[in-house]
Amino acid sequence: MSYFLAGDLGGTKAILALYATTGQGYALVKEQRFASSDYDGLFGIIADFLAGSEQYPQIAAFGVAGPVAGGRVRMTNLGWHLDQEILREQFQFTEVILLNDLVAVAQAVSTLASEDLLVVNAGTSVLQGNRAVLAPGTGLGEAYLCWDGTGYTAYASEGGHVDFAPTSEIEQGLLSFLREEYAHVSYELICSGKGIPNIYRYLTAGAGMKVPKALQAALDAAPDITQVLMAQALEKEGAVARLSMEIFFSVLAAEAGNMALKFLSTGGLYLGGGLLPRLFPLFDAKKFMERFVSKGRMAGILATVPVRIITTDRAGLNGAALSAFRRLKTDD
Repeated sequence: MSYFLAGDLGGTKAILALYATTGQGYALVKEQRFASSDYDGLFGIIADFLAGSEQYPQIAAFGVAGPVAGGRVRMTNLGWHLDQEILREQFQFTEVILLNDLVAVAQAVSTLASEDLLVVNAGTSVLQGNRAVLAPGTGLGEAYLCWDGTGYTAYASEGGHVDFAPTSEIEQGLLSFLREEYAHVSYELICSGKGIPNIYRYLTAGAGMKVPKALQAALDAAPDITQVLMAQALEKEGAVARLSMEIFFSVLAAEAGNMALKFLSTGGLYLGGGLLPRLFPLFDAKKFMERFVSKGRMAGILATVPVRIITTDRAGLNGAALSAFRRLKTDD
């Protein structure tokens, strides 16, 4: 029996899990969640997780929120610098694999059960067609999968950082407002956990919408204003919060459509990330698809693309585990 370590490292939380190989594949031994802000790097998290453990992993694989190149990565929203060779030496692993976090999610797409997916558009899946994954969380992650002859291979993308392209007057105002603060306005600055507050600030400070006193008090006291805005959007007097969420979903749908076209994802487009499950009460599938397909002559193609929301928060961890297990089998 062999053991391996897998991790899903995001800007807000880190999940680590220890697995044991079995005759049928592998099984979970231990899992633990950590607040990323409590640590100044991955070393401390791994050390705390493995402390006192009788089983020690041979191989480790981590899905990391940032662009991985040459076995190194600087995590986009934390600033941590990770090097797989240094981690291997520090913990005496035989190998460490660093994956972009969305590549890890993409790796898991083919293994997801029906109960882990919410159908937004049934579409018509093309056998062995390309697939795309778009995930709003702390940031906005993107990845894609192509058929390699025997299975799907996942590839990284930093598409969440491309230029935001407004398609309405209110979005044009949002772009102009954010340009006063940011040298570069990307989709991530709107379609993410930090993006929703940006939209709210535009509507109030930029467009002059009034905020009820009770809402302002709640926002001033909240460590996470997205949660407050989501709750307020469901109330009768929540016009500002409701419009913030409508703009968020509209821009997200537009970028999802862009991605489906760029990768011609006839095998399906998957929406992941930790943010969407929190926003389900405000999600309107019909409006989302109207914006998704609104690409002129390409509308007919996009209408056939299957669109699913990944409802489990374990996809990134599962993808990292699958990568570690496959490497372990190859080495054996």
